[in-house]
Amino acid sequence: MGDVLKLDTLDLLVILGSLAAVLVAGIRGARGTKNGAQADFVLAGRSLTLPFFVASLVATWYGAVLGSGEFIMRYGITFILCFGLPYYIVAVFYSLWLAQRIRDSKAVSIPDQLGLAYGPKARTVAGVVMLIITIPASYQLMLGVIVQSITGWSLLLSIIVGSIVSLIYVAKGGLRSDIYANVVQFIIMYAGFIALVVGCMSVYGSPVELYHSLPEPHLSIPGVLGWTPVVGWFLVALQTFIDPNFHVRAAAAKDISTAKRGIVVSVGLWMVFDALQLLAGLYAVSHIHGVAPTDTYVALAQAVLPSMWKGLFVAGVIAAVMSTLDGYALVSATTIGHDLIDPWRGTAPRVSSLRIGLVITSVVGLIAAWFIPSIIDLIYNAASIVVPALLLPLFMSFSRRAERFAHVIVPIIVIPALVSVAAFALDLGEPMLLGLGASILLIAFRNIHRAPTTI
Repeated sequence: MGDVLKLDTLDLLVILGSLAAVLVAGIRGARGTKNGAQADFVLAGRSLTLPFFVASLVATWYGAVLGSGEFIMRYGITFILCFGLPYYIVAVFYSLWLAQRIRDSKAVSIPDQLGLAYGPKARTVAGVVMLIITIPASYQLMLGVIVQSITGWSLLLSIIVGSIVSLIYVAKGGLRSDIYANVVQFIIMYAGFIALVVGCMSVYGSPVELYHSLPEPHLSIPGVLGWTPVVGWFLVALQTFIDPNFHVRAAAAKDISTAKRGIVVSVGLWMVFDALQLLAGLYAVSHIHGVAPTDTYVALAQAVLPSMWKGLFVAGVIAAVMSTLDGYALVSATTIGHDLIDPWRGTAPRVSSLRIGLVITSVVGLIAAWFIPSIIDLIYNAASIVVPALLLPLFMSFSRRAERFAHVIVPIIVIPALVSVAAFALDLGEPMLLGLGASILLIAFRNIHRAPTTI
């Protein structure tokens, strides 16, 4: 990234100014957090109004922005079929069916919800599994790459510094600090990508001209990717149902209407941002060559944006990554502190446990970022393990029949996860599909086993 991105003093001032605005907003948000109240730290007093709900949900959704550029460079408009449409559909269903149930529940996290439905063992096992997708390794890696490109530091030092700066205000004020920072990050990320697309149109011509210059594989669906991976990405979108950022914001909404309407409005804003990402990526396909796929957007910005505007775009990328890193770090800290440490201690919920969890998740995420260098692989692999393990148990937890599964819920969670891991290791097929199949079979077997005999 550093080889293709050249920033001058004005660019750096814009980046630093944007970062300062985020930090000030986050620290200001901490003023409203009640000291020692864990529920307030995690759910911001269940007081999110519609604008704050939407800005936060949208901002935390786009941490994999560099992964989007990588995907578009390789597969073109199939991006919308994999990174867009599945998530729009799932989010609407979330709004219609799940949002009210989450807002009505006393649980502060998904493991907490499973614990209420099935008992403490389910809470512990679900907490351990949930850490697979909440440890923010991929976002720490992305932010580290950006910091390295700007400063020239080693990647390890860049990841450490980026993580510390991102999590200062979250450690201070929890979700309320995160929400305030998200509002600023939301504005910066949209402004940055609008600037990039406008710059592309100015230098390379209109989208109509772009269409005629693109290679055929990038304009066809499913293109060179094929239908099997597309189906796999539709399955990955099911992660939305167990996405802890979604869950915590639905639980923290001022009321049920705010949660439902907020998700629908967010989907509309996702469509806008996805269109910006796709347009920028396709301009890069047509005009940017000889760079790594993960450098797609920054190479494009270097080519089309003048000083200051280039800084705004980089600030937008940083804002997108930071917002998601913050969100996942907070829910991961909640899982570690609220769902694992406090029950193990046998104590009442403590904010100190959450801050310990924040340190643990940051360190583990840093280590994990070294093992799978591809951003897309980090996201895909994690979802393929966790969705089969938790999706159906979460749905059932809101049912009156949940209690009948209480003493068998641990294998119902663990076995599908192990099936997915085995599918990865032995190359047996689509891991998530096999894991979901195992989950369905286990639940069906339990239902048949308990079914009353009739004559």
